Amino acid sequence: MKPFMKSIVLLTLTLLGADSTFAEKEVPLILPEERQALDAQTQAFNEAIIPVLGESSKSTVRLWSGSRRLAYGTVVGDGSQILSKWSEISKAKGALIADAGENETRAVELVSVYQDEDLVLLKINGKPLTPVKWSQASPKLGDFIAAPQPDGRLGAFGVVSVLERNLRETDSAFLGIASDPDYRGEGVRITEVTEKTGAEAAGLKPNDVILKVGERSISGLLELKNALTGVAPGSRISLLAKTAEGEKKFDVLLGNRPKTDQFFGERLRQMERMGGPISQVRDSFTHAMQSDMHPSPNQIGGPVVDLKGQVIGITLARADRTRTFIMPAAALVKLLKSDGVDPALALARQQQEEATQLARDTSPRGRAKPGNEERMLRHLSDMQRLMDHMRSEMSQLQGP
Repeated sequence: MKPFMKSIVLLTLTLLGADSTFAEKEVPLILPEERQALDAQTQAFNEAIIPVLGESSKSTVRLWSGSRRLAYGTVVGDGSQILSKWSEISKAKGALIADAGENETRAVELVSVYQDEDLVLLKINGKPLTPVKWSQASPKLGDFIAAPQPDGRLGAFGVVSVLERNLRETDSAFLGIASDPDYRGEGVRITEVTEKTGAEAAGLKPNDVILKVGERSISGLLELKNALTGVAPGSRISLLAKTAEGEKKFDVLLGNRPKTDQFFGERLRQMERMGGPISQVRDSFTHAMQSDMHPSPNQIGGPVVDLKGQVIGITLARADRTRTFIMPAAALVKLLKSDGVDPALALARQQQEEATQLARDTSPRGRAKPGNEERMLRHLSDMQRLMDHMRSEMSQLQGP
């Protein structure tokens, strides 16, 4: 490893508060004196950030089933409830115990599940714990954030890399057409109009050529996709299209995008696991801020703070080596005012979804069909994610 790259890796490990096992695994050529310097810097950094974590750590618990730690949790409400990660808690084989540190343990039981966000609300049996104090502060890109452990130590540390967004595919707008990939003229030529969609209702037909969305000229398929980015389902858009009768305007009511299979699903899962263990449920969240912090999957569900110690959200999932998702405090406050579903129903639904996914992974069905624009866009998105992963891995090997 080149000296410059080794220095960068050492500094990164220091900022992340990495333990010796992780450091030895990631930097096998580390020299004894470098190990000593890294340990000293890590200890100094962890000690410096402890005051920031003090208050939030009082609202952080570890959740156990027998001898197995499942997840972290955040004490909410009046201190009698805990919010945690549902897909991890659902693995419990016996009674659930919340460990708040300093010999403070409580038996807990399931109350309700917010399955869209993979969160579960638990009830504390016994004396309440210290509830979290949510902050309405909005982090900015590049802001440092941290996740505490119940004993006040640092659990994970990183920066805000992407601001809050909706990751659920079906919440994006859907026009309802397939296009001709071989068309080389101006605009996008339609080859197929999906039944019961806004495009069909508006009167668009195969061989029509979409020229504009609103006042935006469309040069091709990607331009059409970009024109619809950020437009919510239920919105109306104006299209100018060249038809057999000449140019004509169409008023289209956009629907919700249907869920499609991932063509590169297994390859993506392999790439995502290259950085270590990841969460079983790690996408499709409706309110997700992204960070590069590295909590373990069984550390997900605890609070996240800024450098002022303000609780800005909780961890939702460890997605891969570069991405951890966080649900912002404002979205959590709103979520807790709504009703979840019965845990038994949520578990049955989860088992059904897992069985369906297994069938998709082992079935030859779902392969891309020529001319199917929606599947092609999804496959392009999958390929882009693969390239991002590969680029990230290559950057670790390249010198200046």
